[in-house]
Amino acid sequence: MEKKTIFVTCGATIPFSKLVSCVLSDGFTRELVEYGFVRLIIQFGRNFATRFDQLVQERGGKVERTDIRIPDDEFGCDGNVSRYSLMDGTLEVIGFDFSAKVQKIISDFSDLVISHAGTGSILDSLRLNKPLIICVNDSLMDNHQQQIADKFVALGYVWSCVPTEISLTASLRASQTEKLKPFPVSHNSGFERLLNDVVYS
Repeated sequence: MEKKTIFVTCGATIPFSKLVSCVLSDGFTRELVEYGFVRLIIQFGRNFATRFDQLVQERGGKVERTDIRIPDDEFGCDGNVSRYSLMDGTLEVIGFDFSAKVQKIISDFSDLVISHAGTGSILDSLRLNKPLIICVNDSLMDNHQQQIADKFVALGYVWSCVPTEISLTASLRASQTEKLKPFPVSHNSGFERLLNDVVYS
């Protein structure tokens, strides 16, 4: 089975703790391993590093400093990179708060991306032709994120979920059995109208 990497991006500013908890849950990590994922990279946002380490350790994560395949500087971080192993060493977990190289991580290392519903992060994955699951932060006051996710789902470009283990796992399963439509990457008037319709309507 192909060895795959999944990248989770929570955005640079507001931590998305429910998403981080879900992707580290026993049920979700078990499914990842069953589908051939060997590496889980999480960009978790500012001021969340201590809580991230706690979450991984609560789930039995062991500090991992051996067999490092991706050097820390490849992640473009301005802080520490945390490395752990889960699932009896079958899943490598890498976490950091911020990256100046998100597009490189998506392009070079990621087989699947899970993103918060910020349009910049969504477009990074779609323009790089990477399969994408959008996770909507349902604790925010307005439903703008849900509207954005619903539009992209209706167009067939992404899968979406809310930050629960059941919802996220269902989207993971869909990503392993379904194909998305290719996203139009050329910058033309049709593309601009599409983007404006998705983001601003």
